[in-house]
Amino acid sequence: MHVDAIPSRSVVSRVPDVADTRRRVVLLGGSFDPVHAGHLAMAHAALDQLEADEVWFIPARQAPLKSRQLTPGEHRKAMLEIALKNEPQMRVETCELEREGESFTIDTVRYLKKQYPDCDFTFLVGNDQVEQFHKWKEADALARLVKFAAVARDGRNVKTKYPIHFIHMDPVPVSSTEIRTGNRLNYVPQELLDYFYANRLYCKDFVKSRVPDRRYMHSLSVARLTEEFALAAGLDGQQAWLTGLFHDVCKAMPVDRMRPWLEAVCPEELTMHPAAWHSYVGAQVTDRVFGIHDPRISNAIFHHVKGTSDDPLAMCVFCADKLDPLRGYDSYDLIDLCRRDLKAGFEKCRASNREYVDAHRKDAVWTN
Repeated sequence: MHVDAIPSRSVVSRVPDVADTRRRVVLLGGSFDPVHAGHLAMAHAALDQLEADEVWFIPARQAPLKSRQLTPGEHRKAMLEIALKNEPQMRVETCELEREGESFTIDTVRYLKKQYPDCDFTFLVGNDQVEQFHKWKEADALARLVKFAAVARDGRNVKTKYPIHFIHMDPVPVSSTEIRTGNRLNYVPQELLDYFYANRLYCKDFVKSRVPDRRYMHSLSVARLTEEFALAAGLDGQQAWLTGLFHDVCKAMPVDRMRPWLEAVCPEELTMHPAAWHSYVGAQVTDRVFGIHDPRISNAIFHHVKGTSDDPLAMCVFCADKLDPLRGYDSYDLIDLCRRDLKAGFEKCRASNREYVDAHRKDAVWTN
């Protein structure tokens, strides 16, 4: 997957200040749920323009001004470590994750100044935080305790009564909110995407944001059943769960948006009713847009409507899709057969589905 490059930073030459040999450290707090290229661009801008030696990323345990439940701290810390592994001047500081309760900046600054008396700290915030600074705990005392810098939005400084130094950076058009819903994923590295999927982070929302509620519930149910069949057959349960979750991710995509995908990857399927196109397009979107670069997952999604692959993973998702209990008919016996003998269950499920299609030949539509 392509990751938009962060502009290289210029080298800043400075003469050491003999009067102050402390390390110049920029503190960058936030939820980092997840971290993305915009955060790293802020850090690079701070290293340049504040002539800092280091930037410390401080993930909050629970941000006071955010009501949303954050992703567990151990995952956000791990994702930061992945993002910063090639950044020698940046590291993760975990004091807020280790402290119980809400993460107040004044408590963090007091702690760090006591722990690291050899450091000269500057706290870096975004423009949106400048606008809310008066709401921060002990804001006046905090402004006296540590220097503040902020990234100017669109080149404009926010008016504030507090002594905040503004720095500038080229806009990076991405937010953590967009990443959490599966948008602008080119602003996170592939290794971070792999971490999302390995730990089932955000990916439910990737699907939820693209299909109606009923289809989303079907996708969750199919993911569970696909995993169940896979584990019973000695296959990779995580791989199966992802396949089931994403199998219908393009079900609600308009036909005029699916057609170019189909023309590019399998034009021979244009003769199929558009209700079946989502399987072919979904295989490509799962790979190219969501960064799940697994040929077996792509193959299973591609064939999940008609059951035309004998790969065991493809069998699992085909059967789980057709036998989903949420469809409202009694599928218990076939589900039980698939648990005991995937191949036999697949053959019987495919035969039953063919009988159904033949009985409704006048419609000539594969819709599952």
